[in-house]
Amino acid sequence: MSDRELERKAEVATLLLDAARQLGESLEPERVYERFHELLAGVVPHDGIVVSSYDERDGLIRCEYAWVEGNVVDPSALPALPLNREGGGMQSIVIVSGEPSLFNDVAERVRDVQGEYYNVDREGLVQRIPESGPAGTSAAMMAPVKQEGRVVGVVQLMKDSGRYSTDQLELFEGLVAQMAAAVRNARLQKERRRLEAAEAAARAAAAEREQAAQVLEAVGDGIFLLDGDGVVRLWNRAAQLVTGLRADALLGRKLADVVPDWQALADRIPVAEGAATRQAVSLPVEVGGRDLWLSIVAVRGADGVVYAFRDLTDEQRLEEEKSDFVATISHELRTPMAAVYGAAETLLRREGELTTEQSRQLVAMIAAQASRLSQITEEVLLTNQLDRGDLPLERRPVDVGDVVRRTVEAMESQLADPVAVDVEIPAEIGPASGDADRIQQVMVNLLDNAVKYGGTPVRVRVESADGNVRISVADSGPGITLADQERIFEKFYRADPQHTRTPSGTGLGLYISRELVRRMGGRLDVSSEPGSGATFVVELPRA
Repeated sequence: MSDRELERKAEVATLLLDAARQLGESLEPERVYERFHELLAGVVPHDGIVVSSYDERDGLIRCEYAWVEGNVVDPSALPALPLNREGGGMQSIVIVSGEPSLFNDVAERVRDVQGEYYNVDREGLVQRIPESGPAGTSAAMMAPVKQEGRVVGVVQLMKDSGRYSTDQLELFEGLVAQMAAAVRNARLQKERRRLEAAEAAARAAAAEREQAAQVLEAVGDGIFLLDGDGVVRLWNRAAQLVTGLRADALLGRKLADVVPDWQALADRIPVAEGAATRQAVSLPVEVGGRDLWLSIVAVRGADGVVYAFRDLTDEQRLEEEKSDFVATISHELRTPMAAVYGAAETLLRREGELTTEQSRQLVAMIAAQASRLSQITEEVLLTNQLDRGDLPLERRPVDVGDVVRRTVEAMESQLADPVAVDVEIPAEIGPASGDADRIQQVMVNLLDNAVKYGGTPVRVRVESADGNVRISVADSGPGITLADQERIFEKFYRADPQHTRTPSGTGLGLYISRELVRRMGGRLDVSSEPGSGATFVVELPRA
């Protein structure tokens, strides 16, 4: 090899090394194509350059970058060409052979060799040859773009006059190889950035979903999602707390299989579509043997229907209690007030006509009914104090036997008709911890109920039991049904809500009694069999 040849080889190597460095600085494929063209312009004269990709899956050759006579042409303006494996088309020859090619007879080849050829001007106008006339190119060089031994594209360099040499082809092939490596690197970097962005977006979406899940778990409203088949896909913590139904027992199951009345309820819940106004409805729902009042709103989304509900059971119960309060107090006040009014009117209008005994009886009636009115007022005020937690209670040692004995004696003296009360109090019962006045109030309520609602004899027992002092008051009346045994301790509850069969009363006595006992650290319960009377049991802690 001559010195001149060695010098040329060195120059080419230096040029390619510099090209590799400059091309490797670009991280966008489009910028690599531009930089490749800038490098090529200084060493190989040309009037046009086209960089094409080849996809063996569909056999099409597509333009990636094009420059014609000083202008960059939109690659989409050049049509995709099918690979010609029969030898027609210069790009196809290079792709099929995998070897670079030099064509200094472009005009004759386009005219004589079968294939698809186009003239492209600097404005990007594409015209088919020979319909548009002869080829505007005289010489062309083409080099394959390879990846892991496979041809994935081709680069063609063209000029309108003159010829290309094999030395120029060698240099062109080297630059194409450097450009191909830089494009692969740029695409890998671009794909890496895309994957990183996708991963970051996925992490952000996951964090957003986690935050949304945390919010759903933290909100006080019950929220659940049913898909198109009515299967539960979401059931948040509030929904579990309100209904008592655990998420792990519901997820993946149809809600109608767990809540039998669900379909009938769903038909009554309006489902908002898109941005339409949500309309809440309040419905009674039986879940797990519990009767609930729920305010429910529903909206349809991409994954199904989202339901949000709020527990209105307490509010509904409060409304019922208000209604019961009005009905009970109205009924209870009407009788004594009418009696007081009637007696007073009689005294006023018939003054002088009444005997001393008649006047005394009327005054006694007024006093008795006024006492009844005072008792009703006291029960209502005491209930309010209990509800607000404003009622002071002492916690001192109390001789329960003495309190019970004095209460029974006082009750017997106040009753118009004698009632047999059997009292059994051991000598050494020991003191209980509580408030003597409130224990007496509880005993008055229990004895009053036993006399009014039960039958004689009434049995009162005081005894020790499991470290507590136990007081039991048993009657011989008709008893209390199982359904009523818990409800009788509710405010205003009456086993006979129409007040047609039971004696008068506000329905507050047992509620007050249980609350007083609870606040003294004890408990009040009832046991009864219909037809066999009822037994109320108070247990207080020992002092």
